[in-house]
Amino acid sequence: MRDLLRKFMDREISRRQFGAGLTALGLGAAAVDTVLAAAIDEAESFPRDGVKVKGTGADILVETFRAANVRYVFGTTGTGMSPFFDALTTRGGAEWIMSVAESQATAMAHGYELATGSPAVAFVPGVAIPSTMNMLYNAYKDKSSLLVYSDSSSTEIPFRDMFQQIEDWVEPMVQFTKWRWKVEDAEHMSEIARRAYKLAQTPPGGPVHVRIPQNVLRQRDVESTVYPQGRFTIPVGMRPQPELVEQTARALLEAGQPMITAGAEVSRAGAKDALVELAELLGIPVAQGFSAFGDFPWRHPLWGGFHGLGVPATLAGTDVFINIGCQMPGPGIFTSPPPRSAMIIEARSDYQSIGMTYPTDIAIAGGIRETIVDITDAIKGMASAERLRKISAPRLAARREAQARAEISRKEKAREHWNASPMSWERMSAELDLALDDDAIIVPELDYRTPFYWMDFDRGKKTVIGQTTGFALGWAIAAAQGVKIAEPDRQVACLVGDGAMLFGEIEALWSAARYDIPIIIVVFNNRSYDNERNRLQFASPLYSRKDTRDQWRDISGYLGDPVVDFSGLAKSFGIAGELAETPEQFGKALRRARAATREGRPYLIDAIVMQLDRRGNRTEHTWYPKLSIAARRSRNV
Repeated sequence: MRDLLRKFMDREISRRQFGAGLTALGLGAAAVDTVLAAAIDEAESFPRDGVKVKGTGADILVETFRAANVRYVFGTTGTGMSPFFDALTTRGGAEWIMSVAESQATAMAHGYELATGSPAVAFVPGVAIPSTMNMLYNAYKDKSSLLVYSDSSSTEIPFRDMFQQIEDWVEPMVQFTKWRWKVEDAEHMSEIARRAYKLAQTPPGGPVHVRIPQNVLRQRDVESTVYPQGRFTIPVGMRPQPELVEQTARALLEAGQPMITAGAEVSRAGAKDALVELAELLGIPVAQGFSAFGDFPWRHPLWGGFHGLGVPATLAGTDVFINIGCQMPGPGIFTSPPPRSAMIIEARSDYQSIGMTYPTDIAIAGGIRETIVDITDAIKGMASAERLRKISAPRLAARREAQARAEISRKEKAREHWNASPMSWERMSAELDLALDDDAIIVPELDYRTPFYWMDFDRGKKTVIGQTTGFALGWAIAAAQGVKIAEPDRQVACLVGDGAMLFGEIEALWSAARYDIPIIIVVFNNRSYDNERNRLQFASPLYSRKDTRDQWRDISGYLGDPVVDFSGLAKSFGIAGELAETPEQFGKALRRARAATREGRPYLIDAIVMQLDRRGNRTEHTWYPKLSIAARRSRNV
């Protein structure tokens, strides 16, 4: 056995060959599994000076994934990927998670990256790059570290515009990647793969693309040294300049009405608690910036609302504005910038983005956690505890009063349609909050933020991943699966609109069924592109004039003909589901969904929710331009 183990550890034999050798020595199945698991754990600890690997180009790639502790590879199938599949089979290490659509595989990898903070790997056929780009755009906007690999035509066949050839397959990925490369020979496979990982991972993160010709993947007897990925990782938790921290601390301490807008760099740095401490120290309201995360607890009295796709009430009168870890708010994300008279402070680890649009008074480049902690310490060093209490206490009290008033107002407004069918957004959100685990992860793809105001998104409570800042539809169900793969011991619920569901997400159900990914999928089904209809109406020249307003028609918004049976679609994939049209039905459906996921299976609820107009009032639009091609036939064929 000792000689067998040495060969496995030295990569002379595969995992399958090692297992077969153990069986030949007379070990039973349980013993083989135990020894194999222990050996794999040991083998995955790469020595500092790397290991010598000999095999195909694909073998070298898989070993490089192992050296980076890549646990999963997401993707679809393709003939040119055959050597890669062979390497996964014989070398082991990363496990293969398959989708039937490249866009959904990419979204799954994206969700995994958002949940783990570690780079995610996808491998797709070369000809599938166009469909991959749709969801890759979302990952690019979220600065997610994705490594997208693809095969390509053999270099032995020069470009002749032949089968699956275009002039340049790499160039289309320029818009959505930090870096991209075509591997020309297998000898450099490991170097390029670890460089791709390093570039994707280094903040600000982002997708990279590596294209590998089929003959390079299958090239035999390649010898390479594979090094542990950690030797190429750059620590980026850099301290900010002390003088800038001191200026910021003094400005916040002396401000009459300071405000913070926080973004994704806070979550990625694990700095939420540090931000809460800073906010509470001076009673500073914190708005949620444009982000794929909840970067400040949304039930906290100091939460100031959303500073993107909306304007927070706390913005008016701000005299010191600090932007921490997100894109500077402005019209480009449908919101208002801070007042011109306010002192502007930007703190980013993505230092290149500071001062891109608006003049900045203090620009802090550094690790976000380090920056927040240093500002907090500087404020404590400048003022006594009593002075800080006198500043923060009345602000906190005022925010608590405002929060209580808003809670009463929200409940009063919701009362009218509380028991209605189709269901109100408020009632559905409240039912979800009651039914789901206290620490559930919510993955939304909705055009309304109503659930965010009714569900308990607080420290130690529910968290949110999504919606992606790319807003390309067709993302959430696959992304939620990626989140669940990353966090198998936490409940994951996907809240998706019917319009988004029809944007290519039905294919994602296949992966949920095959891999027993126990997520709860709630389709908010108003049989309409609801908010899109409202935006079209708002932008309509016809509707903007009183004398032509009655001519306006909702040409593209209604989805209710044909009525789509989403629970029926789920059942066709072997996923249990049901229709819920009343609050009582919805509550019971949620209980059945919890039971199904406890048993290890996904569950889908097709929940009928009311349409809303531009003011948030109940409406109903069912008209659309009728067209029958069958009626236009001259022959019934």
